[in-house]
Amino acid sequence: MTFDYRFRLHGRGVTFVCLLIITVLIIGCSAKTSTLETASISPLSATISEIDDHGNAVTDLLIEAFTERGWQLGDTLEATFATGQPIQIKFVENYGDVPVGEYLGRFSTSTGRFKIAINHGNIAETLQLKSGSKVTLRKVALSAQ
Repeated sequence: MTFDYRFRLHGRGVTFVCLLIITVLIIGCSAKTSTLETASISPLSATISEIDDHGNAVTDLLIEAFTERGWQLGDTLEATFATGQPIQIKFVENYGDVPVGEYLGRFSTSTGRFKIAINHGNIAETLQLKSGSKVTLRKVALSAQ
């Protein structure tokens, strides 16, 4: 009888320890997911540091700000300027990655700074943007179609 009693106690102990470990793992994993999701949707503030020769709005943002949030090429972003006008831009590598006349955002190969532009257009004239003005970027969660 003693053997049976100890075995059951040991079995319950193992069960308890397993449940405790599983609970800790679940809580730990959900905390990491929440942090990543929060970073992904948190807005990013920037300043337009210059308007280049083609009318593109060059910001003070570097790639690290995007990497920290998990933003990737192909993501749709909403850019809201100090004037209040929000636009949706596609985060791309090259201007030709969007149709002519579409808004886009890309990192300059020469300066490493994030540019907001219109493919074959002048975004500064179109939206009345000026150097020194603020812009806020946030990732747009597109619903499944």
